[in-house]
Amino acid sequence: MSVHVAVALIAVVLQAASAAVMFFVARAPGWQRVRLMGGIAVTAGLYSVVDVWFSLSVHDIALRSTLVQVNVVVAALHAAMWVWFTFSDSTGALRSVPRWARAVAIVPTALAVPAALADLLVDRSREFQLFVTQLGIDERVHPFSNLGDATALVVLAVLGVSMARHIRRVRRGEKGARGIVIGFVLFAVCIVAEALVASGILKFMYLASPGYVFIVLPLTVQLLQRIGDDARQLQALSARLTVEVTERTSERDEARESLIEQQRLAALGRLAAGVGHEINNPLQYLMFNLEELRGRPPRDGEELRAIDQALEGADRIRRVVESLRRYGTPSDEFTLVDLHAVLHTALRIASPQLRHEAMITTSLEPVPLVRGDEGQLVQMLVNPLVNAVQTLAHHTAQAPKRAGHVLLTTRTTENGSAEILIQDNGPGFAPEVLPKLGEPYVTTRAKRGGTGLGLFVTHGLVTAHDGTLTLENAPDGGAIVRIVLPPAPAHSLNEAPHDGGRALRPDFVSRHILVVDDEPSLVLALERGLTRLGHRVRTAYDGEQALALIDVHEFDVVLSDLMMPSITGQVLAEVLRERNPALRERLVIMTGGAVTPEDAAFLAREDVAVVSKPVRFAQLSETINALPLPVASPADRHKR
Repeated sequence: MSVHVAVALIAVVLQAASAAVMFFVARAPGWQRVRLMGGIAVTAGLYSVVDVWFSLSVHDIALRSTLVQVNVVVAALHAAMWVWFTFSDSTGALRSVPRWARAVAIVPTALAVPAALADLLVDRSREFQLFVTQLGIDERVHPFSNLGDATALVVLAVLGVSMARHIRRVRRGEKGARGIVIGFVLFAVCIVAEALVASGILKFMYLASPGYVFIVLPLTVQLLQRIGDDARQLQALSARLTVEVTERTSERDEARESLIEQQRLAALGRLAAGVGHEINNPLQYLMFNLEELRGRPPRDGEELRAIDQALEGADRIRRVVESLRRYGTPSDEFTLVDLHAVLHTALRIASPQLRHEAMITTSLEPVPLVRGDEGQLVQMLVNPLVNAVQTLAHHTAQAPKRAGHVLLTTRTTENGSAEILIQDNGPGFAPEVLPKLGEPYVTTRAKRGGTGLGLFVTHGLVTAHDGTLTLENAPDGGAIVRIVLPPAPAHSLNEAPHDGGRALRPDFVSRHILVVDDEPSLVLALERGLTRLGHRVRTAYDGEQALALIDVHEFDVVLSDLMMPSITGQVLAEVLRERNPALRERLVIMTGGAVTPEDAAFLAREDVAVVSKPVRFAQLSETINALPLPVASPADRHKR
């Protein structure tokens, strides 16, 4: 086997392998343009196959001349594939190739195919002997005709167009363009050498086959580099995807936990609204009855103190229910509040639980007035105080020699805010629970009956007052609850005490009052208490009875529950607006809290007078006295 044959066979193998890889890769999405690389490799491989056939047909000069013309056609197709590849877009679609480039690509094929079919590319009248002893070459060949030389030059010119475009890409710094240009240069050297051999000037083997290897090899290298780059990108994307999946999974879990907490809060809100209504009704007549007992002469001072304690306990129940119901809802009826007075009230309320379990000391430095709801602020302090003492009680039971101690401190921060610290000498907050304290149902005393709602309510009340709540452990042991509240704005320091928007009447006027409520015990307590205050009272146990009485009697005031069977307080208000507008203006809704959004919207209206259950008789009396007196005619007085 001559060297020429061996080189051509090697070229065939390399081109075939490149074409196979390219066509396989081109099947992947986004790699369609690689098919054009495969076309370039196939045409180069065909040239080398014909070259092998040519080298093996040493004694058949006629066949060799035909094979030369076939290779000219293959070279023209190869040049056309290069133009298509060079000027197409990333999809490799033919329509993306400019029209002028398509015309350039067609020219060599249009010349070579008819000329080859007419046997005009070689001059069969002439032949010359190619003899190279060192390479084992001893061949007779027909040289190109003038048309054959012209066609070969056109093919080379078309390849030069593609080469020129890649040179411009090298200047722009495009990746892979430099390798292609180097391949073109080596191919051009091989073609020049082959032309010299064909003309008899150079005694050597034909170098077109290795030249086609040089021109295809950069494409193969470029493809392998791109595969490597994509593999690295895929690995990086896979790693990033793993991280993102982990992050999204964590976010999903957090979102799910947050959703569960929100559902719990929503359930708590519904529970507080419903239970609050059920609690406030019996609590109302309990407080009314206690006030009535307190108004009677007691047998001794101990009885009076017991009634006061009972009233204070009932009032605390009211504040707990109201705090749960209004968690996180800013109040629009805040007034100026002295925090020292709030602290003393909180200590007095919590004293039954405090005095036997821990020693309470105070260090009260001056603090600015704040705007807020005094009852809510008291509740805000009672919860952490009771938590601290209950924790100390358990801790001292396990370590009897260590006395429980709670220190209450007030001071003014550098930015002028009021700061309250509640510090104990107990075990402190458990580190694993500390970050979640203040959330509902999170407690350090789950095994001792803790529900996790105390600090939750406190957190909501602090937030409603635009303050901050911080829970931490002291360096030397013990827990610290830090509450910081903003000072009242300077323009509000001269405000008069909030009167609920109604001017109080200094003189008392007996009113004819209709009490409407479906709770018999509450109706009786109201009737008894209002009668004791000097009012005349009629009662109804639902809206229908109330409307029937209104048709017969003239009333100065109507006190109605909101939630009643059949005709509710809201419906009663709308009926009165149509049938008795003057009495509608003197309708007072007594409610333990709105359960539905519609009820809440009704209570929020400016034309609706509302008294929240449970209410003290003094506040109820002020509300009644603040209502305008009706102008009664003699007929009206007869109806009364």
